Amino acid sequence: MIQDVKEPSWGETATARLERVSSPAGPDLVLWLHRGLSLAAVMGLVVATRAYWQAHVLARPGLALLITGCYLAMLVFAVITLCAGQRRTLARLDIGVLVTAITIKSVAAWSGVTGLKKLTVDEGMLMDAAARGLADGRNPYTATWKGIEPSLPTQLMDGRTVFDFGYPPLGIEIGAVVQKIFPNLVGIVLVAWLALLATVLFIFFVAPRPLRPLATLGVLGLGTFTAYADNAYPSVIALPFLCLALWSWPSIGRDGRLGRFGLGRAAALGAACSIHQLGWFLALFLVVGLVMLRLPTLRLRGTFLLLLRYGGTALAVFALSSLPFAIKTPHAWLTGVFEPLLQHAVPHGQGLAGITHYIVGGSGGLDFYGRATQLLLAALLVTFALFLRRIGPAIAVLPWVIFMVSTRSQDGYWLLTMPLWLVALVTTSRADFADAYQLRLPSSVRARAAVTAALFLPAAACFVIAVATPQPLTFRVQTPVVAGETLNALTVDVTNRSSAPVTPHFSVVTGVTIADFWKIQTGPETLPAGATATYTLAPSKKDKAVKIPPVEPAFLRVVSDEPQTLSSTRLTK
Repeated sequence: MIQDVKEPSWGETATARLERVSSPAGPDLVLWLHRGLSLAAVMGLVVATRAYWQAHVLARPGLALLITGCYLAMLVFAVITLCAGQRRTLARLDIGVLVTAITIKSVAAWSGVTGLKKLTVDEGMLMDAAARGLADGRNPYTATWKGIEPSLPTQLMDGRTVFDFGYPPLGIEIGAVVQKIFPNLVGIVLVAWLALLATVLFIFFVAPRPLRPLATLGVLGLGTFTAYADNAYPSVIALPFLCLALWSWPSIGRDGRLGRFGLGRAAALGAACSIHQLGWFLALFLVVGLVMLRLPTLRLRGTFLLLLRYGGTALAVFALSSLPFAIKTPHAWLTGVFEPLLQHAVPHGQGLAGITHYIVGGSGGLDFYGRATQLLLAALLVTFALFLRRIGPAIAVLPWVIFMVSTRSQDGYWLLTMPLWLVALVTTSRADFADAYQLRLPSSVRARAAVTAALFLPAAACFVIAVATPQPLTFRVQTPVVAGETLNALTVDVTNRSSAPVTPHFSVVTGVTIADFWKIQTGPETLPAGATATYTLAPSKKDKAVKIPPVEPAFLRVVSDEPQTLSSTRLTK
């Protein structure tokens, strides 16, 4: 006799369905969720895969055929995932999906690693030039590469463009070694791709088996990191070291000894900090977190000694990688390492500073964005210490929140750290922070909320001042600017409404980025407070004109340094 099978009703809630499928008569819930994650990882394999096939099918058909084999594997994996009834089957399948993802990304990396596809951003160009220069025996901190023409160069508020190397040296040291071994390849791009693959392998094997598909999907499947690896971003090279530093970090020094476990993570943190400055922010939160975790058992002296060994190991790795440059050219090395934090780059990015840049159009108080960033960092560190028991796992996200209020607030600053989110998810839990030292706070929920809000008020106040301060310059454009036509000169009357002199640097912008400053042919270098002057401007390169978009607006953006200001006017209706 055939039993009646209850069909799901249209009005059945998601909760009711979940209870039904996870009942003893239905499939195991963990197995069901594991199948869902595995299926998502398989589906993620298709992201940009057709583009890789098209890039190689005529010139390198063997690589295209490899992609075709990966397509076949996807279909087979989908069938197995939907039909799998055992966890062991899914565990083996997840390894197959990971291998397929690595194969696809290896094909994607081919053009960049072999030099067939050129670097397209200034970060990668500078990393490549510095690594090649170091391989040839040149000091990267005393060289400049003005010959590069990146599509998105970093312009500074004082009118200069960044053509020098501004990162810690370990990334290019590794790149120089690889370049020596494989002189016909682009060594720094190969290093970036190997770092990305090392990251996904690390997260995959430290994760519990049901969560392993998250590594494949999050690091390789979404396609987010492909362009970053192709352009040799230093933060990509730092990723595997950051992941190792964050792996199960609450257990570091639990018995009062650093041990091999803690020593390895401290060294990894030092290596990450020796490649990119993003590691510096994570280091602050790790130190604060370890202090609060160890105080209850080790007391003040024991905690201090533990952190001395932990921090000392990280600093030793940093010092060792920088030692040749710090001894030979200390000023150039120090300037280069701290350059991204001190260089006063023009506003750019998807953060809240975009209110000033893209909506309001200007501000005479851009310096307050920098102050807001510093105060927000301090507030987040204090909040992390106060509420570690609740928000400890969020260490993988909190350090990057500060970039939301900085003038340079590109999404890449936190997007590139997303693999750390996975490390925190699969290797830590709130239970790891249950015994953390708890500072005495008011018992009332409202009082605690008030204390927390008070921590962020200074940063919020600086942010409001930055947004609310009016732009110092106003404009009357004399040259007709017509949409769809070219512009090779611009005459504009500029009035300084502020109470301080302004040294303006002009740029005609047809996109979201201030990419090139125009030359001042006539007009004063510095415009006094309350003064008006006529400026005649021309593109920075001879015989170069700017094509005004037929539909999108064009703007005149004017920046100044000391104080940092931004003023804008729309050139087309």
